[in-house]
Amino acid sequence: DVLNVGEGVVDDIRTLYSQDGRTLRLEIFLNQGARYHIKKIRGDELAIQLYEVATQPVQVEETQAQVSLKEVEAPSPEKVVEQKPIVPVDPCESLLGGKKDRIDLDFQNASLPNTLRVFSEMSGLNIVIAEEVKGSINLRLQNVPWNQAFQIILANNRLRIQCIGDNIINVTRLSDIPGQSVARNVVNENQILQKNTSASNENMVTEVKRINYGLIEDVAKNLDSLRSENGSITADARTNTLILTDLRSNIEKMLEFITILDIKSPQVLIEARIVTVSTSYSKELGIEWGLTGAIAKKRNSIRENFNSQAGEIRITNSGGSEGKGNFLVNLGTSSTATSGIGMLAGNVLFGLDLDVRLSAMEAAGRGRILSAPKVITMDHSEAQISSGRRIPYETTSQEGTATQFIDAELSLTVTPHVTTDDNVFLQIHATKNAADFANKDGNGNPTITTNEAKSEVVVANGSTTVLGGIFENTRTEAEKKVPFLSDIPILGRLFQNIDDEDTISELLIFITPTIVKDNKDIINDG
Repeated sequence: DVLNVGEGVVDDIRTLYSQDGRTLRLEIFLNQGARYHIKKIRGDELAIQLYEVATQPVQVEETQAQVSLKEVEAPSPEKVVEQKPIVPVDPCESLLGGKKDRIDLDFQNASLPNTLRVFSEMSGLNIVIAEEVKGSINLRLQNVPWNQAFQIILANNRLRIQCIGDNIINVTRLSDIPGQSVARNVVNENQILQKNTSASNENMVTEVKRINYGLIEDVAKNLDSLRSENGSITADARTNTLILTDLRSNIEKMLEFITILDIKSPQVLIEARIVTVSTSYSKELGIEWGLTGAIAKKRNSIRENFNSQAGEIRITNSGGSEGKGNFLVNLGTSSTATSGIGMLAGNVLFGLDLDVRLSAMEAAGRGRILSAPKVITMDHSEAQISSGRRIPYETTSQEGTATQFIDAELSLTVTPHVTTDDNVFLQIHATKNAADFANKDGNGNPTITTNEAKSEVVVANGSTTVLGGIFENTRTEAEKKVPFLSDIPILGRLFQNIDDEDTISELLIFITPTIVKDNKDIINDG
């Protein structure tokens, strides 16, 4: 007899198709224990025979239930096979699993879609990026498998992948994936069911991990996407320690991520020499203004994958002008020296004898070293050097006259970044504030002229770059005369000499970054 669903031992029957659509999975729900056999009866039909536990196989006609279905993958006609559950296979495992090549990555404010395209070229996979995937990314990874780096980027940016076919990966936001086909949903539901079953059988554990070099808040934020719904990440800022509570499998993933992220950042020693020289002598110091082509690549050059175009540095002053062209620097600065700032960047053609030449310059009276400060800072951390004076400034109000002080100084802010090839990328911000005593306000206070310049340049470790184009105009008046005789009207001019001289000097800023890999390097250098 053919039994209807709901009669006898059969409560319900469900049919499910696999992801490739070639295999049919039949699920029969029983209300009591039963034995079963599957055999082919005719054509493309299979028969499932169900027996109550207490019933002998000879009573087949009374207890047999036959269910017919189209055969997709038929077994041998003579062989009776036992039903085995279909284990869902993750299609991404064949693409992203296993041992992969190790790579080094160093991105700063890089576009997230462009970063994913790098992995497409690296792996040979076709990566489709949804329109909603936007933003920028900052990371530095060394000697890690590219599939682990790919998963780190996906986790930190809350991205999800869907693997299609042999070599296609679809990347979307977690909330942007639409409903998939029935087959896809069946596999996903089975995977979720297996994970939940595994999670329920796995106990929660707690791990305490001390962070050595990273910021505790940033590390905790990066790990948050790895924890389960019931897991927790607690950061203790006082001891720089993370308390991780989660399933053992999740804890192991977090510890692996911490090993990759919590690495020692290099330090950079910034040496600056602020020198004032005559405008003619600055040309004799061996400075190249405007490097192009092979010279720029062999020496200090502009980093091509930042905002500036290849072989070009962009510097914006307070007037908003911007240097462009095929030179490393091309601001169109006039050859006539004027007061103010027209910041230029260039190379020092000599290396270790910089201090010797500057000392010789002072001995010859053709220039003067104003200061030579040194400061050490961490990678990606800002270092500031300033030199100048404070000028008293009188203000008048209803309460009376008050004296304030305004800084008239040369300020230099440098943010270094150590590249993977041991060069140093420098973000330089220079300001020059000077008092103009020739122009005063109604109270007799001098005006303050403010000039600003920004630049980005890549310098080899231990090499020197120089900023110039800062001119200072010094006016001196000297009077020499013969007492009494110089006071005679008209004839007195023959016995006096008035010297009025305008001197124009150029301020040069030499910057030498040195990567410090060991504290002993600082001691030896000092």
